Amino acid sequence: MFLAFLLVAVLAANAQEKRYDVKSGIVTMESEMGATTLYFDNYGAVQAQKMNMMGMDMTILSKDGKTYMINPGEKQVQEMPEGGMGGNTINFLNLTDKVKADNKIKELGKEKVLGRECTKYSIEMNMMGQAMQQTVWVYKGITLKTFMDGGQFQMENTATKFEENATIPAGTFDVPKF
Repeated sequence: MFLAFLLVAVLAANAQEKRYDVKSGIVTMESEMGATTLYFDNYGAVQAQKMNMMGMDMTILSKDGKTYMINPGEKQVQEMPEGGMGGNTINFLNLTDKVKADNKIKELGKEKVLGRECTKYSIEMNMMGQAMQQTVWVYKGITLKTFMDGGQFQMENTATKFEENATIPAGTFDVPKF
């Protein structure tokens, strides 16, 4: 289950072009498994997703066409091409008919999360051979809430705080040298 969450996080954390209509931000999300904080700048061109899930710290950093999986507890950095584990990234600012068809994306209307009007989408996914249904609430390209139904498990991740056009702490996008 943690691997499934991690894969979703990697897919959500990648940037190939302008991904958000907000220059920079800090999004804090909570789930029953733990907490995640997403830091982004330059409209999502650089991102760091810091997670504490089930007592384990992990950072997924996306920049310069690469994704870095950083495990500070083990002092490990794994570098991958952008896209992480070979998954498909969805840029909600550029939802073409092909992207919608390939990912079975359907718009489900509007709902507010943290007082911001979000577009709600359903996405059908196949992750590691298992069919999953995901619902996402997206504000200016930024996912503020997710609900995943994997049949044998369900998981919800909801933003509890969002700072738009935030000043990102120095060093947030640095790859550590262990």
